[in-house]
Amino acid sequence: MKTENIVFHNDQGDLLSGRLYSPAEDSRGTVLFCHGLFSSKDAYKIVNLAADITGTGFTLLTFDFSFVSGIPESFKKFSILREVRDLESAVAFLRARGASHLHLVGSSMGGVVALLYAASLPEDLRSLTLIATPVDLGGLLDTLSGGLDLTGLPEDGYTIVDGIPIGNGFFREARALDMISTVRSVSVPTLVIHGAEDRVVNVRNAGILRDVLAVERKVVVVPDGDHNLTREGDLRLLRDEIPSWISSHADPGRKRVESR
Repeated sequence: MKTENIVFHNDQGDLLSGRLYSPAEDSRGTVLFCHGLFSSKDAYKIVNLAADITGTGFTLLTFDFSFVSGIPESFKKFSILREVRDLESAVAFLRARGASHLHLVGSSMGGVVALLYAASLPEDLRSLTLIATPVDLGGLLDTLSGGLDLTGLPEDGYTIVDGIPIGNGFFREARALDMISTVRSVSVPTLVIHGAEDRVVNVRNAGILRDVLAVERKVVVVPDGDHNLTREGDLRLLRDEIPSWISSHADPGRKRVESR
């Protein structure tokens, strides 16, 4: 496995950093991993998946969204739709280097971003994997805010979540998103993985995805699994399920992604 640190511009002209993991042989396709809120491209879960994804012949790109852990002040401007545009920029970067046969993996809020992108019916997307992903955003907002009344928040300003100031615009944006219609619009095979004991994003969200998705789907509920799914047994399950799902929905043939 070869590892390369890369940078690319988003639509605002900002530099985003990423890491490209490449298989030893020509690539069967490219996987993009969308990290969750308060996380980054270097999250333990992502790093643990890299060898297994490249080991089955796929290139993996992980990247930091505009709003990333380690820069708490950035979350005062947090926007889900801005992260979708960051993802679009990551896809454009990969395609400029010759990547095709794309697969998306999203964790938590990164899963929401991946869903919104997949619902736009992008060319050459082959599969989607959602880990601990909320579609009941109202329920998630209640959890994040500790039950605070979020109606009538001032236009400017922020709300403290886990000690981090999140701009009030995020809460309005999240309430306005129609995630059920988004899920119905997804047209690629989708793997859903969720911890049975997730206290951040209730496991009922996996049931909503199972019932609403109109495509081939597989739902895996991890017994005793929490939101992070970073216990050794949980990681082993992710390493088994995700590369297998991606591999089973890859087109035949191999294509090299340009390395620089």
